[in-house]
Amino acid sequence: VASPSSTPFGGTPAALPGTVQAENFDEGASGVAYFDTTAGNTGGKYRTTDMDIESTTDAGGGYNVGWTRPGEWLNYSVTVASAGTYALDVRVANTGTGARFHIEIDGTDRTGPVNMPNTGGWQVWQTVRKTGLSLSAGAHVIRLVFDAGTAESGGVGNYNWLRLVSN
Repeated sequence: VASPSSTPFGGTPAALPGTVQAENFDEGASGVAYFDTTAGNTGGKYRTTDMDIESTTDAGGGYNVGWTRPGEWLNYSVTVASAGTYALDVRVANTGTGARFHIEIDGTDRTGPVNMPNTGGWQVWQTVRKTGLSLSAGAHVIRLVFDAGTAESGGVGNYNWLRLVSN
């Protein structure tokens, strides 16, 4: 029996290099397209999944994923235009210290632990960069995994977008 798979948000994989909005994670059930440890959408915005989404005050407006906890994750179906070495930027906001996340591509951890900075507020945004990601052209699944929460709140921060750029 084939395992269930998620489908790209809106039916089409995100084109990379480019930007993927954090709230546009794949469509599908919890445990397939995403995993959230709490029921309901705490922020009450944009989608009706259990993943927590709120309006953002970051440049450009829109939404962000928030109320993240260790063990939660989001899948993003993407298509990479050409093979190469890339940098991955992740737009984050956080209050507290000790939070970490990592990025998997096609089921393999490609960044190792990424320390979440204390940005000074849940809507005070900074960009975290990981370089040296070698990718082949074609279809991939990026998974954003929330590893460790802050000592202060237990949360793993807020996420506005992921951006793949030439390194």
